[in-house]
Amino acid sequence: MRAESIPWRLLCGLLFGLACLLIALLPETLLAKLQYHRAQIFEGEWWRLLSAHMTHLGWGHLSMNLAGFWLILLLFPNIQQPGRCLILLFLLMLGTSAGLWLFSPEVSWYRGLSGILHGLLCWGLLSQLRSHPTVSLSILILIVIKLLWEQWQGPLPGSESLADGSVIVDAHLYGTVSGGILWGLVTIYTGIATTHTRS
Repeated sequence: MRAESIPWRLLCGLLFGLACLLIALLPETLLAKLQYHRAQIFEGEWWRLLSAHMTHLGWGHLSMNLAGFWLILLLFPNIQQPGRCLILLFLLMLGTSAGLWLFSPEVSWYRGLSGILHGLLCWGLLSQLRSHPTVSLSILILIVIKLLWEQWQGPLPGSESLADGSVIVDAHLYGTVSGGILWGLVTIYTGIATTHTRS
């Protein structure tokens, strides 16, 4: 990778991080209008399906999520390309919110990026499964174990204190599943496109 190409490749991450920081500076009354809120979405405030993932419970929650976001970007360069990064973020936001809406009616409100981070991590690991099978598969197994623990016992010990509030573990599950589905769809599409090209 040439040095001059680095800023361009990181443009998506920089813009997304900046957007999350700017949103964190908003007064609480405005933040409340951006978070996932089931009743308000039912009333037609659909933007919350996207904006919810860019709102946070506090500066500690924001710092933890952005650190995780940048770590994933650095570990998986194939996510860095701006177009791909934006599309992944957009679809993972919709997928996670759709999961909360359809399968977790008890979740009345939600803020945070953790569901998206799980989706990005899943997508990145699956995309490198052929080139780094042992490491990728091992981490994917650990993620599955973590998700099963969260569904059975709730948030991991200490995670709520780090997040400055409640952790919605269902968002982690739906984000991971969305990441896996997106990877599967891309793999199928790539396979079909390759077959057509050869024929």
